[in-house]
Amino acid sequence: MIRAVIFDMFETLVTLFTGRTYFSENIAEDLGVPLTEFRAAWHATEDERTIGKYTMEEGFSETLRKLNLYNEDWVELVCRKRREALGDTFSAVPEASVQLLKDLKAHGIRTALISNCFSDERAMILQSELYPLFDTVRLSFEQGVKKPDPSMYQSIMEEFGVTPAECLYIGDGGSHELQAARKLGMSAAQAMWFRPGMFEPHVSCPVFSDFPHLEKQADVVTEALRIDYEVTDHITPEEYMQMRREVGWSEFPLEQAAEGLKNTTFLCCLRREGEPIALARVLWDHGYVVYIADIIVRPPYQKGGLGRDLMNRVIGFIEGTILKPGYRVMISLQSAKGKEEFYERFGFAPRPTPEHGCGMHRWMEAKSK
Repeated sequence: MIRAVIFDMFETLVTLFTGRTYFSENIAEDLGVPLTEFRAAWHATEDERTIGKYTMEEGFSETLRKLNLYNEDWVELVCRKRREALGDTFSAVPEASVQLLKDLKAHGIRTALISNCFSDERAMILQSELYPLFDTVRLSFEQGVKKPDPSMYQSIMEEFGVTPAECLYIGDGGSHELQAARKLGMSAAQAMWFRPGMFEPHVSCPVFSDFPHLEKQADVVTEALRIDYEVTDHITPEEYMQMRREVGWSEFPLEQAAEGLKNTTFLCCLRREGEPIALARVLWDHGYVVYIADIIVRPPYQKGGLGRDLMNRVIGFIEGTILKPGYRVMISLQSAKGKEEFYERFGFAPRPTPEHGCGMHRWMEAKSK
């Protein structure tokens, strides 16, 4: 079970590729220096700037001395333009990033930040609306070490009192951060949501095929809440009624529930330590009618991807067992209110449509004698 999520900052929670970007080619152009010559001198100070040996002003001054161009006005110009560009970055913090940290906290999951940063970036991080949302922070400029140094990860685990297996690391993948997290025994996933806006040569790393890819910030919550479970094909009437009660659905006599379960065509019950946590039921007339009767996820396990896993298993059953060559089936279900979008992801269309009227239902009860 994940108890802590550790984040990278740049290209994970905020992006430098927004507003007034100011990268090495822009600085070289301002100085009138060939780009390759400038980059060689500039990158020579990168480690010292990252681990706090040089402030940005000191590091850039050293770069200019290497180029025989030292001038206080140049230092002021470049540092100011960097601050302006960083200001654009941190004034455009995505609401999805803010909500992500709040959602994790609401689920009782602790959050941490590990960022390789220079002095000006550190100042922006400390002033950011994101900063108070972390339970702890490790900034390379303050720590004197940078990713992928394992001590940055280990100190967070020690502070939180968690094991590597209880940690999830999220980053765009630069600085070998994902590999370092995995080597320590953490789960790790590559943040992909800012990649469409990046441009070379400033894309910090390739897409790593051996790590999960998360397409939007909200996917982090799903990944963090993902639960280990056992797949079974049985549930007792008592367990079934208890699950219905927990999600606020109506109840039946146990005898009636038992008959319904006995006549179910496909039943998938996910269990954790023996307890049922999620359930799918499918009814089939052995012709062309298929009805998804139940998709139930107990409240403590919702938003953890179990509903999606159940639907994938249901679709797999229909494709593998029911759909013989040349067959077509009509798959129906009744969505709980507000859950329509979930089923739309699996190709289900809400009714009415221009071709079809409303889905309809009626409950009937036995008449009292």
